[in-house]
Amino acid sequence: MQRQTRRHVGGAVRTATAACAAITLAGCFPAGGEPAKRSPGAAAGEVTVVRGNRVYPLTIRVTDWQVGPHPQVPERGNGVHVSFRSTATGDLPEVVVEVALCAVDAADVVLLCSTVVARQEDRRIEDGDRWIGPAELPRSLSETARVVLLPDQLRPGLNAGDPKDGDGYVPPGLPSPGDRLRTA
Repeated sequence: MQRQTRRHVGGAVRTATAACAAITLAGCFPAGGEPAKRSPGAAAGEVTVVRGNRVYPLTIRVTDWQVGPHPQVPERGNGVHVSFRSTATGDLPEVVVEVALCAVDAADVVLLCSTVVARQEDRRIEDGDRWIGPAELPRSLSETARVVLLPDQLRPGLNAGDPKDGDGYVPPGLPSPGDRLRTA
């Protein structure tokens, strides 16, 4: 009786192990239970947008920035007003493209980040502006040495991280204050 029970338990364990391996290989859930976050690409004042290994026909460039009080909430302190230009050389593969825009200090340590959005319906060359902050931060945005963009598409798509139903792309997260960025 004991030998028969061991055989059933051993068979059940082998079956469960094989089922888990098959589910993982099929892409129903990634190994480890959650898709791994990617490291963002190199930060720069001008970037060509990428999604994994795919290069988009879109370049975004910081054209100007200045630190000062936000006109709508001057009592909250300084923010960084950023002007940028996006240039599309073809049709965007997605309706909305979003990339990180970060104010960094002289050592490329993030003070604060926001995002820049480009849409399919935008003109080929689009000028825009964006405020980063003001915000309650451990360090002042007055320490901003430059403003950089990260090239990675932040929007994950419908089936992010699922190689079975999507492309398996998992975007990097928005950098946090204190993160050191890799620069181009």
